[in-house]
Amino acid sequence: MSRKVVIFLTVIVPALAAWLGWLGWMTRGNPLGWFLFATGTVFTVGVIIALWIRRKRFWQSRTGGETSAEEKGDISFWLYLPGAMAAFFIPPLEYLYVNEIIPRNSLLEWTGAALAAAGVGLFVWARRTLRAAYSGHLAVTHEQTLVQSGPYHIIRHPAYLGYLLMSLGVCLGYSSLYGLISIPVLLLPGLVYRIRVEDRLLERHFQEQFRAYAARTARLIPGIW
Repeated sequence: MSRKVVIFLTVIVPALAAWLGWLGWMTRGNPLGWFLFATGTVFTVGVIIALWIRRKRFWQSRTGGETSAEEKGDISFWLYLPGAMAAFFIPPLEYLYVNEIIPRNSLLEWTGAALAAAGVGLFVWARRTLRAAYSGHLAVTHEQTLVQSGPYHIIRHPAYLGYLLMSLGVCLGYSSLYGLISIPVLLLPGLVYRIRVEDRLLERHFQEQFRAYAARTARLIPGIW
């Protein structure tokens, strides 16, 4: 992983997570405010514990072995980042400082909260299934196995789908027009690019095993893509 990404993850991300928690606290009249407050707080504390106390490089795979294939320059990370941030930060800022464009009501709030909760559940399930194979940097090691259990039995990138559901839930729950626009304009293009890069790396390493797996699973949404 490039030095710029490491600095971003270890210094900038905890600060952004703390800010997200503050935005959640300031909008706690909306159920999504509590979601953002919990997300920001847990992430900030988690990074501090993992990196500064337990000395773990949480962005690296723990499967062991030499790297057999990896993305150079972490281009997909930088393309994915603007949309990922926009979907979480624009909605509470719009809620606080912009007059409502989409009507704000309890139906949208709780629908958004349900989508965010479903996204969290899917994201956690995917991470627990991957365990040591998880890596924020797109890379494959010689000791890595192709995970095909849990949610990976149905789709190849369930963690990304979980994040997409969370993003949609936050934007909808805050009745955020600009947040909703950011999903197709910023988030989806970066996400699609990252998925394509990841699939190419996995195919290069696992070859026929991955091609057989890809033939029977969807990338992100069954029946669509």
